[in-house]
Amino acid sequence: MGAGSVDAVVVHYNRLDLTTRCIEALAQDEGPLRSVSIVDSGSTPPLGEPHVSDWARILKREHAPRLPIDLFVVSLADNVGFAEGNNRGLALRVDDGADFYLVLNNDAYVSPAALQCMVATAQESGAGMITPAVYRADAPDIVDRFGLTLTRSGAGYDRRNASDGPLLCPSGCAALYRRDVVLDLMSDPEGFFDRRFSAYAEDLDTGLRARARGYGGAFAAEARILHEGSATFGRSSERAHRLRHRNTIWAIAKNFSTGLLFRCGIWLALGQLAGMANAVRRGRLRATARGKLEGLAACWRFRRYGAQHPRLADVRMLDPRFWLPQGPDPG
Repeated sequence: MGAGSVDAVVVHYNRLDLTTRCIEALAQDEGPLRSVSIVDSGSTPPLGEPHVSDWARILKREHAPRLPIDLFVVSLADNVGFAEGNNRGLALRVDDGADFYLVLNNDAYVSPAALQCMVATAQESGAGMITPAVYRADAPDIVDRFGLTLTRSGAGYDRRNASDGPLLCPSGCAALYRRDVVLDLMSDPEGFFDRRFSAYAEDLDTGLRARARGYGGAFAAEARILHEGSATFGRSSERAHRLRHRNTIWAIAKNFSTGLLFRCGIWLALGQLAGMANAVRRGRLRATARGKLEGLAACWRFRRYGAQHPRLADVRMLDPRFWLPQGPDPG
């Protein structure tokens, strides 16, 4: 295990153009990246050998004064979702002993020094979860997200600047996790990312589970990454809204301690009502209502399930604001 070595996992689904651009950016890494694992999650048509060979050639970096980056590919017959796709990718390489694991959307593009900055931040801070500075790919001067914050009313937000609420954890679009965090959470029956979530708020759940076990988080301001945003489902798709509202309820039910639920209970109830009102304003009442009903219907099952793990008890981890002006973004 080398000092600061990184293995990356990228879930691919249909969009060869995005995944190729993602790999081209990873090939420019200036330091710690040693392998990229691509999980083809039931693409139609399935990922072909010519594309795999092309990606391997890109990562080989024959004309660059840097070591080649290994490529590993897993092709799945069905689309298992973002959460389980990443679980499969992590399982593929975790026994080979990297110091850190990068989870990266296929529509996210790392800058050459980003991973070096993230590893340095992890080593200096001792944090187990590192959040990069993510900007919009179509407007590189505009912040996309600086990690996730969760309000006491149960609304998860992408932070828009470094002081925009307490950093809870990185967004799953681009996140670096230390090896011990990965091994610890992978041992849970649901996996590192809870496979039942499929997509959206699985990163929030993972962050809450890690925080409850004492792992810290830190922000690497100089680790710049560009992100297209919801390129698979669409930024405002019905499915994105439904899953985000459903999964956020599940994450809170699993991971809040009884004391924290009592302390924030009135705010959580008001937050659900505010979310419905916001859905009416945005024309997303049907998807939001369906997501919340699905979340509430199963929340006690998730609550009982979460009893076997440590739960978050520190209210200081939560953003004290009730509602943020930009509104929750499912992207």
